[in-house]
Amino acid sequence: MPKKKGYDWSDIANPPELDSHSSVKHEIICDYLQRYIAVFTKNPTIDRFRINIIDGFAGGGRYRSPFNSEILPGSPILILRAMQLAEAEINAGRKKPFVLDATYYFVEIDGGAIEHLKFALTEAALGGNEKIHVLHEDFLKALPKICDDVKRNSRKPRNIFILDQYGYKDVPPQVLRQLFKTFPSGTEVILTFSTDSLINYMSDTPAYVTALKKLNLDGILKHPDLQNAIEVKHCRLLIEQLLYAEIQSQCGASFLTPFFIVSQKSNRAYWLIHLSSHPTARNEMLLTHWQSQNAFEHHGGEGLNMMLGYNPTFEAIANQQTFDFIFDDDAERRVVNALLEDIPEFLSASEVFTVQDLVFKTCNKSPATLAQYKEALFKLQQAKVIQVLTPHGKMRRTAPAIQFEDNLLVTNQLFFHL
Repeated sequence: MPKKKGYDWSDIANPPELDSHSSVKHEIICDYLQRYIAVFTKNPTIDRFRINIIDGFAGGGRYRSPFNSEILPGSPILILRAMQLAEAEINAGRKKPFVLDATYYFVEIDGGAIEHLKFALTEAALGGNEKIHVLHEDFLKALPKICDDVKRNSRKPRNIFILDQYGYKDVPPQVLRQLFKTFPSGTEVILTFSTDSLINYMSDTPAYVTALKKLNLDGILKHPDLQNAIEVKHCRLLIEQLLYAEIQSQCGASFLTPFFIVSQKSNRAYWLIHLSSHPTARNEMLLTHWQSQNAFEHHGGEGLNMMLGYNPTFEAIANQQTFDFIFDDDAERRVVNALLEDIPEFLSASEVFTVQDLVFKTCNKSPATLAQYKEALFKLQQAKVIQVLTPHGKMRRTAPAIQFEDNLLVTNQLFFHL
């Protein structure tokens, strides 16, 4: 990224220092990519898997460690290595060779970063691959050509867009909506959105209103709840909730997982948002958060209304109470217990919901994985609060056996209390 946006790539012998929140972001992205490949290639008859990885704000591919002189890889190098590892792990369990047929687009507008990236690819012995495209261009200008290339090479492509914008203006929601319209079934987006960059300067000045209009977010300023809010803390939480709702409604993706991160260096917060059209993708992204439970936190409760988050300044045990919910050793129990309270409130005794109805309508605001939903539903059935019935009317006998098409019938209007 250019110097004015946080990273200075002007000296190839002296790459910029990596911020702590970026290392967390890299960890999540790489873990998710490996999970993605593993899930979609479970069938042993699949011997080739095609996918496009588009890193829209790739940076220079090299950083300095904040603790010593070590050179650390940036997102393009880490992405390539993660995909190599995913392919190797699949082949380790196969007799017939498996090929991960991945095409990469690394887009970067800053010339210094491009030179860094080319050097980093060569240094990591990853240069010269015809499947790796390094594009010195603004992402929005490069996007139509990338989409044309993707469509030309596959009728139903699988695409993962990694869009690490510095602020909040570089990837308007309408661009994301167009992506999901162009590639409705096989596209996912991992987007950074700087909530603090937008909130800290929020005002009704003409320049700010114009900026919000370009993002179709100007309605937030007029929201009656915001006009009546008094406490600053409540204002920020309310604005975050309004932003979340607006982004979800405008982006055209069925599933949205927000991961709330605070940069220790700049003390600014932003979301790492995962957008997809498939519940499996949403569930796998959540599992990456749970796997790194010692580091991640969120604002909100454990049940059906929450915000995910990570703040490196609160890693010490003594300060973790700053957040309402922490991904610690006790987190899974607390999430399931919260679902036991929240699910009966959500379900109506006069309406039969399916498991899919429940999950699809609530999962975008919950830290619960699909397995945790199933565990809570089965416990509610054991407590005779609900029944989980197969399409043929038979009760499910175990939590893992619960399926999306199962019906949920409220049998006791008294809520389940622990």
